[in-house]
Amino acid sequence: MQGISRETRRALRRVKRKRSTELNLVSMIDILTVLMFFLLVNSIGVSILGINLPDANASSAEPPAHNLAVLIRKDDLTLTDNGFIVKSVPSANGAYNFPGLADLMRETKKRLPGETKITLLSEPGISYEVLVSAMDAVRVDLTATGSQTVELFPLISLGDAPANAAKVTP
Repeated sequence: MQGISRETRRALRRVKRKRSTELNLVSMIDILTVLMFFLLVNSIGVSILGINLPDANASSAEPPAHNLAVLIRKDDLTLTDNGFIVKSVPSANGAYNFPGLADLMRETKKRLPGETKITLLSEPGISYEVLVSAMDAVRVDLTATGSQTVELFPLISLGDAPANAAKVTP
């Protein structure tokens, strides 16, 4: 290598280095570890959702499930069952009638004693305090006497009210 110029020797070294490239397993293991952690955390979140699909062998003779919802609008509170309006509780003097909603929930619980789920659907612009008061009215019976509270519909879901729901006359 005595007769080769310095630049040629550098070029030969570069060629030798390129031929000896190896797969860097350390960085690949790091990426796989992070990926495994990410997948484990997300799979735990999916199992928490508790999605129950209907059984293919189940008979269709079962009574239809009830899908109760309370629409919180600017001027009234409306109870719906499977999308059909049951009853509306109008506001009085610009304030919501939460005792009237609680009475309606007690009547509904007497009619459907096994039902525990309800959905609160609110219009945009409804305040947080109104939402919490509606949750309290549908969750427990506040007029129950004694040390035990009577649960009405403790499993509450939240959502946005549909924009074009028809008004009901009680």
